[in-house]
Amino acid sequence: MSDEEKTAKSEASPSWIGFLLPPLVVIAAGFLWVAVARQDSPGGTSLGTRGLRNDGVYYVHVSQIELYPTSQDDEAWDSGDSGAPDIRYRIVWQGNTIHQSATDDNTLIAEWSGVSDGTLDKLLGEEMLKAAQIRALKDGKLTVHVEDVDTLTPNDPAGTIELEIMELREGANDLSFEKTKDLGIKRILIRMVSKDQSIEEIVRKLR
Repeated sequence: MSDEEKTAKSEASPSWIGFLLPPLVVIAAGFLWVAVARQDSPGGTSLGTRGLRNDGVYYVHVSQIELYPTSQDDEAWDSGDSGAPDIRYRIVWQGNTIHQSATDDNTLIAEWSGVSDGTLDKLLGEEMLKAAQIRALKDGKLTVHVEDVDTLTPNDPAGTIELEIMELREGANDLSFEKTKDLGIKRILIRMVSKDQSIEEIVRKLR
């Protein structure tokens, strides 16, 4: 092979690298963004799309809570055939209870909708929402109290979670926790939905 042919071949061969380089850079940047988002999330993996806007008003809704199979004392949550807890939560912001859920009976994984879906509820606008409103402020905190509701005996606390509001993300925040002597909560799914959008979009995101 002549020197001219070798030179031509060496100049042509890197062309495919230049073709592939931009997509590879984009893919790598995507993986980096996911890694950073997970590292920044409180207590577990955040599925939210972006951080909260300072001074913005948001609907906050706990759509799912999972408890450990036994209580903090490693005992059955309830007596009886199932032994499964009857889960209820309340949200406290600035020292006030701003929302309390209905009780989801006999389950380790409780779920709630953020919207009332009755025939007449669609005419109520914001009144059909089963979610609390908070303002996202620096150093603001949000507290979730979870309990096992009992009929004949005092309710059993399942634990309390205190969250830094500005560490949450808009959308779904999937938070996991280790069991301790004070905490029987395994997982909480919290949705943060900006009020600065149409009621139709808010309803869609809270369902």
